[in-house]
Amino acid sequence: MGENTNGKRTGGFTAKLEKQAVSILLAKDELEKKNIELENAMAQARKATRARDLFLANMSHEIRTPINTILGLNELILRESQDETIRGYALDIKQAGGILLSLVSDILDFSKIQSGKMELVEGTYDISSLLNDLINSSSIPIRKKKLRLSLDIASDIPYKLSGDEIHLRQIIGNLLSNAVKYTKVGTVTLRLAWKPVNEDTIMMEVTVEDTGIGVKEKDIAKIFETFNRTDMEASRSEEGTGLGLAVTNRLVEMMGGKLTVKSEYGKGSTFSFAIPQKVISKDPLGDFQEQYDRSVKNSISYKEKFIAPLAKILVVDDNAMNLAVAQDLLRKTKLQIDVASSGEECLEMLKRKEYHLICMDHMMPNMDGIQTLHAIREMKDNPSQSIPIIALTANAVVGAKEFYLDAGFEDYLSKPIEPDKLEDMLIKFLPKELVYLTGGRGVSVADEVASTLNEESLTDMGIHVANGLKYMGGSHSLYTKVLRDFREILLEKEEQLRTMLCKEDVSGYGIIVHALKGNARNIGADDLAEEAFELEKKSKAGSLEEVEVQSPILFNMMRTLGENLDRYFVAEVSVNKEEAPEPVKRTALSEEEWKQKLQVLNQRLDDFDSDGIAESITDLNSYQLSDNRQKLLRMCEKAINDFAYDIAMDIVASEL
Repeated sequence: MGENTNGKRTGGFTAKLEKQAVSILLAKDELEKKNIELENAMAQARKATRARDLFLANMSHEIRTPINTILGLNELILRESQDETIRGYALDIKQAGGILLSLVSDILDFSKIQSGKMELVEGTYDISSLLNDLINSSSIPIRKKKLRLSLDIASDIPYKLSGDEIHLRQIIGNLLSNAVKYTKVGTVTLRLAWKPVNEDTIMMEVTVEDTGIGVKEKDIAKIFETFNRTDMEASRSEEGTGLGLAVTNRLVEMMGGKLTVKSEYGKGSTFSFAIPQKVISKDPLGDFQEQYDRSVKNSISYKEKFIAPLAKILVVDDNAMNLAVAQDLLRKTKLQIDVASSGEECLEMLKRKEYHLICMDHMMPNMDGIQTLHAIREMKDNPSQSIPIIALTANAVVGAKEFYLDAGFEDYLSKPIEPDKLEDMLIKFLPKELVYLTGGRGVSVADEVASTLNEESLTDMGIHVANGLKYMGGSHSLYTKVLRDFREILLEKEEQLRTMLCKEDVSGYGIIVHALKGNARNIGADDLAEEAFELEKKSKAGSLEEVEVQSPILFNMMRTLGENLDRYFVAEVSVNKEEAPEPVKRTALSEEEWKQKLQVLNQRLDDFDSDGIAESITDLNSYQLSDNRQKLLRMCEKAINDFAYDIAMDIVASEL
């Protein structure tokens, strides 16, 4: 009985174990099934994430392409249009396009961060260059909203550091952009401070403060969330996806910092972060604030010192906004300005076109300004090989000028660029025969008042006046000055060409005769230009013998034209002295009479009444005028001669 009982117990226990084992196996199967389902779900999620990232990257790229095309065409409008209304529209397009590109970049960066593909790339950079680019990028919306930009930059911060400049620029740029976007009145402040960490590292402290709409306390925690914009009621008129701060926050974290915010609703916000950066040079930055304030002051009081419609310059900078600022600063000089965004692009442009001067940024990726300068000097068959090249740099520390001169630059300008200094440098280095000084500076009385031409005499010597005037924008006084200067050009070019023949330097001959062709074309000496062109083709083909045979014909044409020009100007001076006595001036105008006559002139300018405009100018010139009124009238006449009636109206309006 006992054995049977024990057997039953043992059998029951075994059955129970078997049942439990079956249950465990079933549970294990279920768990494995769940794990497989979970792995499949995770794989699907990863696949979906990859598909999303790929979609965002592709869409961002596809969207960028037409935007860049639009902005490129818009840039042509800004360069070529003289209509202020159209230029205003184009500037708005440029700003809106920049915002759109920024949004696309945020989406692309966010997808890279989410997928772990965002990488930091360290390199050496210049603090002042970084600041200058950031300020230029914010300048248009700041001016448009009439805000004040305040800078509090530590003058003793080491000026040359190593870090991820591209993403640092993006972080500070996003913070500045947000500050400007959400500030209607008041001030946006950028502060830059630092603390030493060790011998080779500093902690860079950046703060952006504004007097904008601020953030409610309950919403502060949400502002770094993706696709989230707090207080939509207050910010509904502003562009944005809500991605900017999320991307900025993640980038700061990747660089070893933490983005913090303090805000009071209705009064403004302060964003700050600190990140470690390696020190490359311990030389201090200097007073950037003073330099910036001086630049702003000079920009406000700026009036162009010269015009040079025949001069061609190339501005090279990897920052698009810097290029736009340079073009805007020089717009009224009527220079022919081309731009290049890299050293490589600069070299390609020099293969297709000849320039008189290059303004070159120093710190550019891949090929910096110094490397590009050396490449230009070494380029063969380059008509611009020996032209002046000016360094544009944010490096304003002691010894900078010697550094750039030793590198081979003719001179250098520090950023932010001051219009006054830029124009002085251009006047110094551009060919003198292409520069027409305004405001009576360096211009003879004969040049200023010359408004009539003896077309019959000029035609007899082979000069097509209509073609020359076309290149001068219709300005008789400018054309007369260029004709005078052309006599010196002929003497100079003949001497240079003879020197090249003696050296049997057919390549150098080709460069000089190419320049002569352009000079001749500009004044309408088309026959001389054609002869120069034929010799240019022969010299480029390396045919020294043919060049030597044909050169005497060219030299004879040059000498004959030069002698004819000498006689022409002697005769014109004689006519002016003998047949055009100084007219007797009437009495001075009262303040009321002066303004009445200016109002008549202003109305005639507005009506494009050329006969009435000429009558008003003649009438005003017949009175005794103060030095200031004479100067204003000369400026107005110059604008009228250039058919810039809108500028003439602005000049007149300044007195009304």
